[in-house]
Amino acid sequence: MEESLAATASPELAVVLLSHGYEPIYERGFCNGVSDSGLDFTLVSSDRTDVASLRPAIKTLNLRGSQAEGRSKLTKLLNLLRYHASVIALVIRQRPVVHLFGLLHPVLLCGLIEGVIFRIVSPRYIVTAHDLLPHDRHTRWNRFAFGLSYRLAHRVVVHTSRMRDDLVRLHRVDPARIVIMEHGIEPLEAALPEAGDAVADGPLRLLFFGKVMRYKGVDLLLDALQGFPRPFQLRIAGGCWDPPLEREIRAKIAAHDRAACIEWGGKYIPEPEIPALFLNADAAVLPYRHIDQSGILFQALRYGVPVVASRVGSFERYVSADIGETFDSGDAAGLRAALLRLADRRAGLTRQRVREAGRRYEWPQTARALLPVYALQDGDHR
Repeated sequence: MEESLAATASPELAVVLLSHGYEPIYERGFCNGVSDSGLDFTLVSSDRTDVASLRPAIKTLNLRGSQAEGRSKLTKLLNLLRYHASVIALVIRQRPVVHLFGLLHPVLLCGLIEGVIFRIVSPRYIVTAHDLLPHDRHTRWNRFAFGLSYRLAHRVVVHTSRMRDDLVRLHRVDPARIVIMEHGIEPLEAALPEAGDAVADGPLRLLFFGKVMRYKGVDLLLDALQGFPRPFQLRIAGGCWDPPLEREIRAKIAAHDRAACIEWGGKYIPEPEIPALFLNADAAVLPYRHIDQSGILFQALRYGVPVVASRVGSFERYVSADIGETFDSGDAAGLRAALLRLADRRAGLTRQRVREAGRRYEWPQTARALLPVYALQDGDHR
């Protein structure tokens, strides 16, 4: 199957992949997965790109330059404008197939201005929609601008059938232009340190991972753990860039009846520290109020960590009984009950069992869905 798909690719067409600074883990995993499926392409990169971990066949072109946090706002702005001007010039000069698989915002620039140019100039313009609208910003302008951005693309890639249906219903995208490619997982490295499975009578080690934002429900998790009848340890691993929300969460932790069992460093977690967080957790908790899908769920599967997640977006489809527990969104009592159910059966949810359930989503498997998309002939555009 893999060889037949790769053989249909159009060798005369260059393919350029744009992440616009999207998550390095997704960028690396997706690019390696596409490369493993037999496609040659160029990734537009930055100083932050993990080039050393990319497959040798992957070509990179550093147009984004430095992404150092200490830069001034003016330096960041000038670098951003220089980068986008270079990308537009590259596409006009080379006329490659363009796949924007990362950030679509600022939508006026990345979605609309570049979208019009890429639609006109590129023989094929593809957009991956990770979230159909920015979280907590479902404004009328965003609905209009993102919807138009998706309609400008020759093809829109989504990770779930629910997202496909919402693209058709909410944004009036032609179903024939939509491609489902499930979110991937990087294959587990043989040298990755192992950690023991959960100890039935030990504290339930819970992990909330990622940027702390209101829609992610950290407050709900803290409420669910008030008066919790089992020993537990909660690690909140991620920063918060919403000062009022940060004050609210810290006040909740300080007033919690088990405050000594809750840890929040309040900072961004560098990638080298991520494996240890998951390998030392008995469960990853995703108490989101709304979401389409989340790469954090797939990170948990990669490390064999059971998941407790709200029934939003496509979570329920992925979080089967072999993987963890689900509960109704916004229901602190339901989350509490789900945590207790998992605590009761955690000895049977071994890391190997969860990993095996997730192997079907490894990037070399999921990325194959895009090979026919890259290989379409110009006459097939609609």
